[in-house]
Amino acid sequence: MHDRFRHRHPRLPRGTGSALSACVTGTARSTTWTDDDIRVAEVPRNEVDSLIPILALAEPSERALRWSLRNLSDTAYRMQVRGEAVGAVSVRWDDEPAEIVELAIVEAWQGRGLGRRFIDWLVVEAKRRKRRALVVGTRNASIGNIAFYQRCGFRMDRVRRDYFTYYPTPVYENGIEVLDLLMFRYEL
Repeated sequence: MHDRFRHRHPRLPRGTGSALSACVTGTARSTTWTDDDIRVAEVPRNEVDSLIPILALAEPSERALRWSLRNLSDTAYRMQVRGEAVGAVSVRWDDEPAEIVELAIVEAWQGRGLGRRFIDWLVVEAKRRKRRALVVGTRNASIGNIAFYQRCGFRMDRVRRDYFTYYPTPVYENGIEVLDLLMFRYEL
């Protein structure tokens, strides 16, 4: 089921009206797209493994990622710009609050506003599903993610201490040992 980004979700936040176009500048190219160029599509359960190369950017342990896709998520989506897969997300809608389990944007497309657009789409979808809140967790050392989710309107909710004990050896990010899962909440 393919959905045009704008068509199904006409009320985008922060003044993103019909004249919306995002100017994107990368290191080697400059691109402009409109809402009609962005598609978010649910990925059938039997095709979710096709998202692993993208979602591995969010969860580098393939074993943990595959377990998460089988046991924690009930729906997965692919984001495309003009037919090119640029992002993926897995979500658990069956719980309250709903949870973004994994979210990733392809590295070449990062920093262009697509992560924010994906979050905006998920917020609208959560409202459509009559959820009261949307939560997401990120590593205690993922400084960029911590700032990103707050810029998207999430608030710090709680800390799940020692969450990452399943890592066989210590993992460091930004010079900080990855230990805890920081949970953020978006009230709908």
